[in-house]
Amino acid sequence: MDFIYQLSYNWFVVFYASLGIIFFLNGIIWYRNPQPFTNYLGQCAESGEKPGMVLKFIKYLFLFSATSLILSFFPFRLIDFFFTVWCLAMIFIIGSMLLRWESLKAIILKNPLLVAAQIKRGGLMMLSISFVLFLLTWYKLSSGSI
Repeated sequence: MDFIYQLSYNWFVVFYASLGIIFFLNGIIWYRNPQPFTNYLGQCAESGEKPGMVLKFIKYLFLFSATSLILSFFPFRLIDFFFTVWCLAMIFIIGSMLLRWESLKAIILKNPLLVAAQIKRGGLMMLSISFVLFLLTWYKLSSGSI
């Protein structure tokens, strides 16, 4: 059982740190220059297909969140469990937005400046989430082992 406890501890340290780095870099990019992602969404809206980049992100985040959900029970840590449930809730929210792609693409084509502002706001949210993830990484590392 010690092996699974150590695996869980290492998993969450790596998961928090890597997701924090990804969110930090992506948040800076989106906040400073939202235009490339706005253009990408506009191209997807014009062609009528759902944005593949967003779908890949959801798929991989679900894969890692499902693994995290299982490992959050060995040993049961409330903070790990809540973070995993939060990730699954974000997947659900983003996925439900993509289910309404037909109405969303009309909004994207009609108001590209509003979309750019929302992407910029999303970048700020990613920066704040990355700060929380770095704090969680620090907490895990400072608490020692399992």
